[in-house]
Amino acid sequence: MSCSYTLGISGARCQPSAPLGSDRQNDHVLSDIDFSALTHPSAPPARTNPTAHAVSSLASANGWQYFTHAVGQQLPGVVFRETDGKPRFSQRAVNIVRIPGDPSIEIGDSFYTEIAVGNQFTQQWGYVAVDLGVIVPSVTVEAESIHARSALPATPAGAVVDESRQGMRVEAAPGSEQAVAALLTPAIVGALGHPTYPLDAELSGQWLFLYAPRSLANDDAASWEHVLRTTELFVARVREVYPAGSPMPATTTAPPVDRSAVAEAPVSSIPASTPSAASVPSSPAPMQPRGSRVNGRRVALYLGVVFAVMIVGGVAALVFGH
Repeated sequence: MSCSYTLGISGARCQPSAPLGSDRQNDHVLSDIDFSALTHPSAPPARTNPTAHAVSSLASANGWQYFTHAVGQQLPGVVFRETDGKPRFSQRAVNIVRIPGDPSIEIGDSFYTEIAVGNQFTQQWGYVAVDLGVIVPSVTVEAESIHARSALPATPAGAVVDESRQGMRVEAAPGSEQAVAALLTPAIVGALGHPTYPLDAELSGQWLFLYAPRSLANDDAASWEHVLRTTELFVARVREVYPAGSPMPATTTAPPVDRSAVAEAPVSSIPASTPSAASVPSSPAPMQPRGSRVNGRRVALYLGVVFAVMIVGGVAALVFGH
């Protein structure tokens, strides 16, 4: 039995590699994934969340790992951590799926709480996390359809903004524009700007994240196919631009694992031995927060409702007060 070692609730354990029907068992081959748990779902047991049942069934059918939830994830992306590195307030995730292989892939739905105008708002971001094992330029890529209603909470500090790609907003760390241009192929840009399933992307350090302000750990087979296909495109392009052959800088390390969490950050099943390009910084660029730009429409809608209620109440008091 071939194994890929992952960190589970009780520590490292052998996880059988998913039988993807390829000569290279650690490759993710989308055509060999069994989506029948979503396309022909079984009825969940009583008092069981239907979405959780569907996602766990999908994971089971393909030899993947499934975790119900995690608290205080150690993933370094902008959705999980403040710009100073601290976890976002009340950060947690549900319906987490880990796909073993090279690289390992984690998909789930993350939440954190934001306080605005004296009220708490729960922010939801479906996510994909991939430890690429190679340094990549710091960049955020946002689909305009997502940015208009729910911008990512942070971008690289001093970022160079590029809106030359139709439907995309790219903010890259200064000096990495050429490397970013090499990575963002038309196929990747087209996948991120999908009219039905648009996605944002973050590249930072040795990590790739895909985000959407909606559930990605869901019961929609088409959504899963698109997310996994986009992930494959990114991983393949990174390996084209940064082929294996030289050691990764010693200054780059994965974030520490919090063993008190229900589920930990994804861990690659092989040593991170792929190289970085000389033109790419050896550590992630600092990030800058966007503050009130996060879900600004939602805050504006809330304020509009509050003011409307106040006006209606005032008018009613004047009319009926006499």
